[in-house]
Amino acid sequence: MIYSYQIIKFDLCCGLLSINSAPVYLHPSRSFGIGEKRLTFIAYPYKVRRMSAIQRNTILVYNDTGCADINQLVSALKSHFVPRGCRVTPVNAQEIICEKKLNETVLAFFMPGGADTPYRQKLAVRGNALIRDYVQNGGIYYGICAGAYYACRETIFEADIPALKIMHKGGLDLVEGKAIGTLYKELQIAPYAKTGNASAVVNLIWQDGQQYVAHYHGGPYFQFPDSAEVNVLANYDLKDPKPAIVARQYGDGKVIISGVHFEDSGEALLAVLNKMNLQVSHDARCVAHHLCSAEKARRALCRRLLNLTKE
Repeated sequence: MIYSYQIIKFDLCCGLLSINSAPVYLHPSRSFGIGEKRLTFIAYPYKVRRMSAIQRNTILVYNDTGCADINQLVSALKSHFVPRGCRVTPVNAQEIICEKKLNETVLAFFMPGGADTPYRQKLAVRGNALIRDYVQNGGIYYGICAGAYYACRETIFEADIPALKIMHKGGLDLVEGKAIGTLYKELQIAPYAKTGNASAVVNLIWQDGQQYVAHYHGGPYFQFPDSAEVNVLANYDLKDPKPAIVARQYGDGKVIISGVHFEDSGEALLAVLNKMNLQVSHDARCVAHHLCSAEKARRALCRRLLNLTKE
């Protein structure tokens, strides 16, 4: 039988061990008793690492000004993480900045799609610093679409369309490089708009050659200087392949950014289209039905990306 005691102090020089504040002296390989319970300790002259009782069992999803509907993302995360003992909950800028919700109990923090300019406005200097500190100290950042733009050092969005053009530097600066979008020319779709005409189903090729499918709606591809320490996990399957999903180590933590909405299922997309009060184009429904037909490959991509929390 194993008995657990709280070790307060262990002095390897004089052999002083305090258990629940009661001092006990011992020598290497010497057993001692507390009541009827006997324990044997073997003293080794190595540095003892303190075991933390804090467990990372929370998944946070940013939900504030600028975010698109996070319901599908939350649903996908709950399906994956709840059976693994984690809880999934939304968090806003106020809670990150003032309530310290982004702490050592958080396994992964998801910055979803939407618009990254409001992210910058709400999180400003303090929020950004807290997110970086979280990752630096062992957390995992997932940036999806707008969350991927926001993670990069530089954003270039629809640079050739004055009405949509966004170009700026700064933000989280978790990844050295540019997030460039959209891919409307390469995918032969409309420039970014909140309609199905600006979305597509894209094929992705993982670094090991495995092929996947995902929903694309305004996300970036990535461009890095030669000095950047990044791992391109998957490329868009284009005539000129471009990085679609990228990971990098950041301190003790990890950053994963995706230009595609790997969380979106075709069924969920159809449900959204059916609820829209305006007439939905034929192209939009075709995208949703195409995604439905490729659900197995889409699920496999989602699972592979979420499993990166274990690596």
